[in-house]
Amino acid sequence: MASSSSSSSNSKWRYDVFLSFRGKDTRHTFTDFLYGALDRGNINAFRDDEKLPRGEEISPQLLKAIEGSRIAIIVFSKNYADSKSCLDELVKIMECEAEKGQKVFPIFYHVEPTEVRNQSGTYGEAFKNHETNADDEKKKKVEEWRAALRKAGQLKGFQLQDGSEYKFIEHIIGEIGILIPKSVHVGENIVGIDENLKQVKLLIDAKSDEVSMVGIYGIGGIGKTTIAKVIYNDMLDQFKHHSFLENVREGSKDDHGLLQLQEKLLRDILMDKTMKLHNVDEGIKMIKSKRYLGKVLIVLDDVDCPRKLKFLADSPEWFGGGSIIIVTTRYKRCLDVNKAYSSYEAKGLEKNKALELFSLNAFQQNHPADNYVDLCNRVLHHAKGLPLALVLLGSFLFQMGKEEWESTLDRLKTIPIDDIQKVLRISYDGVDDRCKKVFLDIACFFKDWGEKTVTRILEGCRFHPKIELKVLDERCLISILDGFIRMHDSLQEMGWAIVREKCPENPGEWSRLWEYEDIKSVLTKNMGSKNIEGMILNWTQVVPIQLHAKAFKKMNQLRFLEVGPNMVELSQDFELPSRELRYLDWGGYNLASMPSNFHADNLVVLPSRATT
Repeated sequence: MASSSSSSSNSKWRYDVFLSFRGKDTRHTFTDFLYGALDRGNINAFRDDEKLPRGEEISPQLLKAIEGSRIAIIVFSKNYADSKSCLDELVKIMECEAEKGQKVFPIFYHVEPTEVRNQSGTYGEAFKNHETNADDEKKKKVEEWRAALRKAGQLKGFQLQDGSEYKFIEHIIGEIGILIPKSVHVGENIVGIDENLKQVKLLIDAKSDEVSMVGIYGIGGIGKTTIAKVIYNDMLDQFKHHSFLENVREGSKDDHGLLQLQEKLLRDILMDKTMKLHNVDEGIKMIKSKRYLGKVLIVLDDVDCPRKLKFLADSPEWFGGGSIIIVTTRYKRCLDVNKAYSSYEAKGLEKNKALELFSLNAFQQNHPADNYVDLCNRVLHHAKGLPLALVLLGSFLFQMGKEEWESTLDRLKTIPIDDIQKVLRISYDGVDDRCKKVFLDIACFFKDWGEKTVTRILEGCRFHPKIELKVLDERCLISILDGFIRMHDSLQEMGWAIVREKCPENPGEWSRLWEYEDIKSVLTKNMGSKNIEGMILNWTQVVPIQLHAKAFKKMNQLRFLEVGPNMVELSQDFELPSRELRYLDWGGYNLASMPSNFHADNLVVLPSRATT
């Protein structure tokens, strides 16, 4: 069988590294240690775990693995040339170097490069055996092996005779890691960000030994994350140590979340996915202690309060000279209170670029269709250069007739464009009622959940999620990436506003509840109504809510309920009467301990911590 380390990024390469080695020499020693280090560094390596009999041709699986690897590492050990299969691998590797642009690095493990290049020493003895009684076909193959060894022996690589294998492997991982791009996905149809990029780069002194700390701020949907991603990708090859932390706001709602972000940051820059921390204070010390690594490139995306910077990147003294730290935020105060950061406000698109971006989404081309120029100008007037609004409105109007455009634009007249939620509402209003309900479920409960889990819950609620999710994705109201449902923060906030709008002062009449104070008010005052379909109460560092017997009595349409451990205190006569529940996650309780009148017949998802 064959094994590979962590998953590779989407590209023409299936693996980051292919390991070629002589099993009897290094399988359980050096190569095993090297493979483990590659895996810990999140470098996707392939090694053959099967001991092929001597003389057997290499398998199709191995050939595909070699062809699909970005880099080949050849461990030339004393007996490497004894193995015909190793030599066949080598020939294939050198072919891929010439034809596919594969990078090849030899490791001379207790052998001299001249032994490999000239087939002397143990390599010469091996070839004497190969040439003994060789027929013409075998002689031809031997010459191919010799040519491959000569070429590989001339390549720049790594040599170990004496010294620490640990430090030797650490050096190899550092050199290999910088060759494997860990770029972040930017997306398609990136238009009009050149000026923003120019202004941010002016704040970064990439050639200096000083630490550059830059913050990009602006409203949601203006393109802050896109700017940061493009700069990160552009500079990536200049840094051996780097990390892009997405969605800091979402991932750090409490100290546990901050701890996970610190671990992710350290795992990235150390290339060690086993890194574990005990608390955030230890995390700060650990980040500061890695200053010796030299310069690092770090992006902290969507930071929502100054406190979080204090745990992740508070001072230039934390980092080595030449480091670049970039922060994106909607909250300018994050940057104002930390004098180490220079700040830049992301600007909207100028008219020509706004028209191009809108046209790419509305017409699938970079200019308006005939007879739509005036209508497009009206859209641009309302969008005011906001990229997210241009993308959403363009996607909404795609393949619509002029009358539908006119109707949409007439509606825009009554919606203040400075209120991003109301602009985004146009796409929401364009879907049917079932899609709207699914959108609100995602906004209130399922953002960043796995698509399979959400689909199962929604199917249990008599939706057709394969259709609804597809429509929402097409309308740019959600996106489904790597099996998870994503939603832009501005769209989520719009969903919250929609839920609140009918009775803004009475959460007991809302269809969904997700904020602690609203839920506490509803449950302690028995304000719940039949309107409530879902509730999520899963916060840390809050006072448990004492529930009265009838707190849920009127919520007979409740279909989604998540309650974290120790979030509530139940009275002995507590009732949970809803027969509509499809999802229940109540930390600390299992089915056997639920009230006797609890109806579990329709549950489709019951997480493991809530099961019997």
